Amino acid sequence: MTTARVRRKDIRLSPAEEKEETYKLIDGLVELGIPVTVKEHRSGFPAVTVDCGEVHILTDILSLEQWQAKKKRTG
Repeated sequence: MTTARVRRKDIRLSPAEEKEETYKLIDGLVELGIPVTVKEHRSGFPAVTVDCGEVHILTDILSLEQWQAKKKRTG
């Protein structure tokens, strides 16, 4: 059995606004019931991979956690 390799978009150096838009897209997919996985990237902290439906990204956990905290504060 072979596993297809997923190509992830690297957004680690992208502007905060672009990251937030991507995180919002993933959040919307999760609300629709699409499962999401977040795993530490082989390069180590703080890089993580996020896979949700057809969205596959490489990002930093720090900006993701900041976005989640902001989302909780604003409802």
